[in-house]
Amino acid sequence: MTADNGPVSSATTSDSHDGTYETDSGPTDELLALFGDDYTCKLLRTLRDGAMPARALAEATGMSRPTVYRRLDRLTDAGLVEERLQVASDGHHRKEFRLTVDSVAFEVTPDGIDDTVVAGQIVDD
Repeated sequence: MTADNGPVSSATTSDSHDGTYETDSGPTDELLALFGDDYTCKLLRTLRDGAMPARALAEATGMSRPTVYRRLDRLTDAGLVEERLQVASDGHHRKEFRLTVDSVAFEVTPDGIDDTVVAGQIVDD
């Protein structure tokens, strides 16, 4: 299975009182393919440091901007990353991307990989 299998299903969340949540983030095979992609993992590691525009992500990771945007689209579709429009003091607008979770876990059982669980606090900058 290649990393470019189309969009990953959107996540649905169930909030708890302590700011953590669990979610079924769509088909397990699609998420495993997403996390099996080196470019995607590099973007996730880079975004741990905080929100960044796609151009800065491309520079920080050494990836082309089209590659960055393709991976960001899939991460956004999966509910792991969100984009926000930032307005600079000079009036220019730019999109920044940020992680929406702080950890992802896959449950492995004797029957295989069951549900995909995304748990963590929503990251606020």
